[in-house]
Amino acid sequence: MEKENIDKIINALKQQAELFLLNADEFYPFGTYINKKGAVIPVGAYFENDKTPSLEIIDLIEKAFNDHLQKGDCKIAAIAIDVTVKENNETYDAVEMRFFEVDKEVYKKYFKYEVKENTVQFFETPQ
Repeated sequence: MEKENIDKIINALKQQAELFLLNADEFYPFGTYINKKGAVIPVGAYFENDKTPSLEIIDLIEKAFNDHLQKGDCKIAAIAIDVTVKENNETYDAVEMRFFEVDKEVYKKYFKYEVKENTVQFFETPQ
Protein backbone atom coordinates (compact mmCIF):
# COMPACT_ATOMS: atom_id res chain seq x y z
CA MET A 1 0.00 0.00 0.00
CA GLU A 2 2.78 2.47 0.88
CA LYS A 3 4.58 1.99 -2.47
CA GLU A 4 1.25 2.36 -4.26
CA ASN A 5 0.63 5.69 -2.47
CA ILE A 6 4.14 6.93 -3.26
CA ASP A 7 3.60 6.06 -6.94
CA LYS A 8 0.24 7.88 -6.93
CA ILE A 9 1.87 10.99 -5.47
CA ILE A 10 4.80 10.88 -7.91
CA ASN A 11 2.45 10.49 -10.89
CA ALA A 12 0.21 13.35 -9.72
CA LEU A 13 3.21 15.66 -9.18
CA LYS A 14 4.71 14.77 -12.57
CA GLN A 15 1.41 15.46 -14.34
CA GLN A 16 1.03 18.86 -12.70
CA ALA A 17 4.70 19.77 -13.27
CA GLU A 18 4.32 18.84 -16.94
CA LEU A 19 1.34 21.21 -17.30
CA PHE A 20 3.30 24.05 -15.70
CA LEU A 21 6.46 23.37 -17.73
CA LEU A 22 4.64 23.15 -21.06
CA ASN A 23 2.84 26.44 -20.37
CA ALA A 24 5.43 28.48 -18.48
CA ASP A 25 8.87 26.76 -18.63
CA GLU A 26 9.03 26.81 -14.81
CA PHE A 27 6.78 26.55 -11.78
CA TYR A 28 6.34 27.65 -8.20
CA PRO A 29 6.44 24.91 -5.56
CA PHE A 30 3.19 22.96 -5.20
CA GLY A 31 2.14 19.74 -3.55
CA THR A 32 -0.36 16.97 -3.23
CA TYR A 33 -1.47 14.53 -0.56
CA ILE A 34 -3.52 11.39 -0.21
CA ASN A 35 -6.36 11.73 2.25
CA LYS A 36 -7.74 9.00 4.53
CA LYS A 37 -10.14 7.85 1.80
CA GLY A 38 -7.31 7.42 -0.70
CA ALA A 39 -8.14 10.48 -2.84
CA VAL A 40 -5.28 12.51 -4.31
CA ILE A 41 -5.68 16.17 -3.29
CA PRO A 42 -3.62 18.88 -5.06
CA VAL A 43 -2.29 21.77 -2.96
CA GLY A 44 -0.94 25.16 -3.94
CA ALA A 45 -0.23 28.43 -2.22
CA TYR A 46 -1.40 31.67 -3.74
CA PHE A 47 -0.29 35.15 -2.79
CA GLU A 48 -1.35 38.56 -4.04
CA ASN A 49 2.27 39.19 -4.92
CA ASP A 50 3.22 36.86 -7.79
CA LYS A 51 6.89 37.31 -6.92
CA THR A 52 6.63 35.53 -3.56
CA PRO A 53 9.90 33.69 -2.84
CA SER A 54 9.74 29.92 -3.29
CA LEU A 55 11.04 29.36 0.25
CA GLU A 56 7.95 31.10 1.70
CA ILE A 57 5.67 28.93 -0.42
CA ILE A 58 7.55 25.75 0.56
CA ASP A 59 7.35 26.71 4.25
CA LEU A 60 3.60 27.33 4.04
CA ILE A 61 2.90 24.02 2.27
CA GLU A 62 5.18 22.05 4.62
CA LYS A 63 3.36 23.48 7.65
CA ALA A 64 -0.01 22.57 6.12
CA PHE A 65 1.15 19.01 5.39
CA ASN A 66 2.59 18.51 8.88
CA ASP A 67 -0.70 19.77 10.32
CA HIS A 68 -2.71 17.33 8.14
CA LEU A 69 -0.44 14.45 9.16
CA GLN A 70 -0.69 15.25 12.88
CA LYS A 71 -4.48 15.41 12.65
CA GLY A 72 -4.59 12.12 10.75
CA ASP A 73 -6.19 13.79 7.72
CA CYS A 74 -3.71 12.33 5.25
CA LYS A 75 -1.55 9.25 4.71
CA ILE A 76 1.29 10.80 2.72
CA ALA A 77 2.09 14.19 1.20
CA ALA A 78 4.75 15.63 -1.07
CA ILE A 79 5.95 18.95 -2.44
CA ALA A 80 7.37 19.43 -5.94
CA ILE A 81 10.09 22.05 -6.39
CA ASP A 82 11.75 23.16 -9.64
CA VAL A 83 15.52 22.80 -9.09
CA THR A 84 18.78 22.16 -10.92
CA VAL A 85 20.97 19.15 -10.17
CA LYS A 86 24.58 18.41 -11.01
CA GLU A 87 25.56 15.05 -12.42
CA ASN A 88 29.00 14.30 -13.89
CA ASN A 89 29.84 18.03 -13.95
CA GLU A 90 26.69 18.73 -16.00
CA THR A 91 23.76 20.81 -14.75
CA TYR A 92 20.21 19.62 -15.42
CA ASP A 93 16.71 20.90 -14.71
CA ALA A 94 14.91 18.66 -12.24
CA VAL A 95 11.94 18.29 -9.95
CA GLU A 96 12.74 17.71 -6.29
CA MET A 97 9.96 15.85 -4.50
CA ARG A 98 9.91 16.05 -0.70
CA PHE A 99 7.82 13.37 0.96
CA PHE A 100 6.08 13.66 4.33
CA GLU A 101 4.70 10.70 6.26
CA VAL A 102 3.67 10.11 9.87
CA ASP A 103 6.59 9.05 12.10
CA LYS A 104 9.13 9.28 9.26
CA GLU A 105 11.84 11.75 8.42
CA VAL A 106 11.21 13.87 5.33
CA TYR A 107 12.87 12.23 2.32
CA LYS A 108 13.51 13.39 -1.23
CA LYS A 109 13.47 12.03 -4.77
CA TYR A 110 14.82 13.83 -7.83
CA PHE A 111 13.61 13.61 -11.41
CA LYS A 112 15.57 15.27 -14.20
CA TYR A 113 13.33 16.48 -16.98
CA GLU A 114 13.47 17.45 -20.63
CA VAL A 115 10.74 19.60 -22.13
CA LYS A 116 9.80 18.42 -25.62
CA GLU A 117 7.27 20.01 -27.98
CA ASN A 118 4.11 18.56 -26.38
CA THR A 119 5.42 16.54 -23.46
CA VAL A 120 7.92 16.45 -20.62
CA GLN A 121 10.13 13.41 -20.07
CA PHE A 122 11.15 12.65 -16.47
CA PHE A 123 14.14 10.54 -15.41
CA GLU A 124 14.64 9.54 -11.76
CA THR A 125 18.12 10.42 -10.62
CA PRO A 126 20.04 9.49 -7.45
CA GLN A 127 21.06 12.37 -5.18
